[in-house]
Amino acid sequence: MLRGVAFAVAWIICLPAVAAAQERPLRVGNVTSQFGAPPPDFAPLTDYLSTFLDGRRVEVVPLESIEQMVQVVDAGQLDFVVASPVALVTLTTRHRVRPIATVTQLAGDRVTPFLAGAVFVRSDRQDLQRLEDARDQRVLALSRLALGGWLASMREWHRRGISEADFGRLQFDFSYQQVAAKVCSGATDVGVLPANVFHTLRDSCPGGFRVLGSPQGRDGRYPITVSTPLYPEAAFAAVGELDEDVVTRVAVALLAIDAGSPASRAVGVSGFTAPLSYTPVQQLMQELRIGPYESFGRLTFTEALRQHAGKVLIGMLGFVSVLSFAFVRSRRLNARLERSIEQQGRAEHERQHLESQLQQSRRLESIGRVAGGVAHDFNNLLTVINGYSQILLTGPLTAETRDEVEQINKAGRRAAELTNQLLTFSRRQVTDVVPLDLNTVIHDAEPLLRRLAGEDVQLVITPGLQLARSEGDVSQTNQVLMNLVVNARDAMPGGGRIDIATENQTVNGSGSHPPELTPGDYVVLSVTDTGAGMSAETRQQIFEPFFSTKGDAGTGLGLSTVYGIVRQRQGAIDVWSEPGQGSRFRIFLPQARQEIDVEAPAVVTAAHAPAPVGSRRILVVEDQDDVRGFATEVLRSSGYQVMQASSGDEAMRFFESRHEPIHLLLTDVVLRGMNGRELAERFEQAFPAAGILFTSGYPDDVTARKGVPRGSVAFLAKPYSPEALTSRVAELLNSATA
Repeated sequence: MLRGVAFAVAWIICLPAVAAAQERPLRVGNVTSQFGAPPPDFAPLTDYLSTFLDGRRVEVVPLESIEQMVQVVDAGQLDFVVASPVALVTLTTRHRVRPIATVTQLAGDRVTPFLAGAVFVRSDRQDLQRLEDARDQRVLALSRLALGGWLASMREWHRRGISEADFGRLQFDFSYQQVAAKVCSGATDVGVLPANVFHTLRDSCPGGFRVLGSPQGRDGRYPITVSTPLYPEAAFAAVGELDEDVVTRVAVALLAIDAGSPASRAVGVSGFTAPLSYTPVQQLMQELRIGPYESFGRLTFTEALRQHAGKVLIGMLGFVSVLSFAFVRSRRLNARLERSIEQQGRAEHERQHLESQLQQSRRLESIGRVAGGVAHDFNNLLTVINGYSQILLTGPLTAETRDEVEQINKAGRRAAELTNQLLTFSRRQVTDVVPLDLNTVIHDAEPLLRRLAGEDVQLVITPGLQLARSEGDVSQTNQVLMNLVVNARDAMPGGGRIDIATENQTVNGSGSHPPELTPGDYVVLSVTDTGAGMSAETRQQIFEPFFSTKGDAGTGLGLSTVYGIVRQRQGAIDVWSEPGQGSRFRIFLPQARQEIDVEAPAVVTAAHAPAPVGSRRILVVEDQDDVRGFATEVLRSSGYQVMQASSGDEAMRFFESRHEPIHLLLTDVVLRGMNGRELAERFEQAFPAAGILFTSGYPDDVTARKGVPRGSVAFLAKPYSPEALTSRVAELLNSATA
């Protein structure tokens, strides 16, 4: 009891500090005074991040140099940093710093998360053809700590036996334009700039420039000429012990930033991607003895032995004596200690494994909450966009205008599919199992699959002839396709080919197919790549949850999700792969028992549900003005008398003050104040014979918590079309009067 009282007192004392920590703004450090550029306005970025953090303020702390960034982090005054690769590696030697996103920049005509150095000369300098020719020349670079502007190139010279002392003169100038201008004018012989920056300045000299030491077989991930290997761009990193939910939300926000958006322009980048490995930068700094590695590797073993021979000899004799004594004593305890260590090792390994799974689950749950909230807002917007575009298509339009409206409607339907994918990721979507034509599903998803594969991967689709239908959910089938294509792409970092094919196949107990399949007719989906392949040991683990070959970049849930979806449909997966020979995934899905034509979403025509008698009165309750206006207009155009309210309290006053009956209540589930379920109970008491139709854009778990589980009540999910609304209303009114 005393222990519980002490814990409660400690919690009360610490509570104000915890609340203050949650209320204080998040601080992001960034070196803004670089290379003569004026400090940018970070307001668009901080406002954007705040929307993902429930309004919590974000502040950018401008810094003058990497040294100042290290000092501020040492003082515990930053939560995140936007750090150059050199600054990031320097910080990781002193603190727990986790990259959560890597900056992408424009290189030529492509956005890339990589950078490289360009060593360049005037085109007329025929005596300078290779990096080795820079010996005894005047060299002008950007900065001693600039990875692309000096260090990457210096590493290449270092590997060729050239040090700084071998140059005729070495200077630095913190201005991209000045470095290019001095090379062009002949004030210096050789210039060093980041390759993407030099690409924008290559035409600034009338005589032109030429890049030295361009590697043969240029890396396909970087579209312009370079002098060095590729290194990761700058990182957005979390500092210290931050709330995992906050880190996850910031990571999701960064990965959603589009190139050219105000938020990306605020920090002068093209966007962000998943964090890359900064080990190559650490190795470069160790080799060149930069920053925290200034004395790295300087004292060789031979030199140390020569300087301290006496001390080493005494130490070795003492060590041998202690080791001999310990060996004699340990023989009696060795067996027991081995058993104890083995047991402790297994327990520690299990604990670490469980902790890793828990962290993964919490991160996915946080992303799922964000995805579910975004999907709800999209559903409200898409109800209005899709609905009014369908209404326009029912009227007289010119051919050009009709085509434009059809494009709006088509885009709205694709956005609705994207919303379903968000809900699938957040595990909040109810599956809609229908007979599917896999060829049609693949054709509709082809643009998205090509974007996922990337420009350096050839995607070839071979649809099977007279392909039978299989039962499944469209969103889940798209998820299977996307996960398999992404895995194939990641197995081919240098580019390659992905083949997607479909066919009918009969399983009769023999042949190359998964042993768990029962004899019968199946539709087979094959995804083949020319990537790195897998070993037999890896193939045995690929479907295990949280198993990943991508390190921190993967969740380990992609293929396990595919496996779960396929097994849910009584199907099976066959995997073939060999190291260096690529991989092939074959998915067997049972053919549908009945061939039922499933109509694709089509443009709504003028044939709405039969208009009821004009005396039918409907009360529409919706807190979103545009959605309420759309529903009211559709129902009035169908001949109903429509009353509308923006909240449950307003609706109560509406039907309590009227004497004529109301035949149907159309209400949103989630309302300000009184929710839809409470309003429906009051309405049912006033009009027992009337119908009630619920609608919502929230996922199923939210509506269920509000007392409206789908399947047990009349429900219309957002976004809904005019035809779906009028048909459902007519159905309820007819059943109420039957």
